[in-house]
Amino acid sequence: MALLAVGTPAPTFKAMNLTGPEIDLASYKGKKPVALMFSSQRVDPAQIGAVRDLWKKHREKIEIITISFKLPSVSMAKAFMQQMGAKFPATFDPAQNLYKMFGIEKPVGLVVIDTNGNIAYAAEALDDKDTKTLEAAILEHTK
Repeated sequence: MALLAVGTPAPTFKAMNLTGPEIDLASYKGKKPVALMFSSQRVDPAQIGAVRDLWKKHREKIEIITISFKLPSVSMAKAFMQQMGAKFPATFDPAQNLYKMFGIEKPVGLVVIDTNGNIAYAAEALDDKDTKTLEAAILEHTK
């Protein structure tokens, strides 16, 4: 399946949140854009720290939600996120249903959804360490 095209309505979903109450993508529509960051296959403290810093810097303008499919366990992931001071929404998608829903085949991927609920940007096979590129894409597509 290919990435969803820009301008396409984004599918909505509800998912467990490793850092708080359930994630309901539909609840952001009309309020603020959302960046879905599809993670690589492992838990990486540097990546979590970078996303945490991006979220803190831009959380008034955009919600950043991370999606991972490989974790040691949910309880360990929750404890790790808490230890890292990561309060951004994060979900665990072991069956990769959300990856399939958005057409992500090659993590790391980024999908930006505008306030109208449409895809504003979609890319995959990004470098998860290149936070400047991720931040530029988020900012460019949330105006």
